[in-house]
Amino acid sequence: MSKWLPSFASVLCVAALFLANISPPWANVAAQEANPTTDLAEQAQEQFQKKNRLREGAEIVDEPGTFEWIGDRLSFSPEKGDHVFKILENRMMERVVQTQESSTGKLVWVVTGTITEYRGSNYLLMKHVILDGKRND
Repeated sequence: MSKWLPSFASVLCVAALFLANISPPWANVAAQEANPTTDLAEQAQEQFQKKNRLREGAEIVDEPGTFEWIGDRLSFSPEKGDHVFKILENRMMERVVQTQESSTGKLVWVVTGTITEYRGSNYLLMKHVILDGKRND
């Protein structure tokens, strides 16, 4: 008995380490089933953004649309199309923000600017912006 006791103890230690390092197969299935819609929604959003992204240097000219805050960024949504552009900070943006803060309802603006790209998203550097005077309620 004393000959195989150290060998048996070694085998038990190796088996315990092996079992500790593998996860049960149902753990991965549960993790995948917990967020299948989130993964699909994220993939769909990435595909939509990739398909609808405009190229660096593209110009928008006299495009009517509205501004809104998304998180801590001001964004411009043209009336035509599905694009949403994050606004790059400049004096034009400051004027839009001041006007929006002193007004009620959504204001329609006419915007001219240059599109930029960064990490898969489009940004808009506004060159000219005027208030159209119409309100979308």
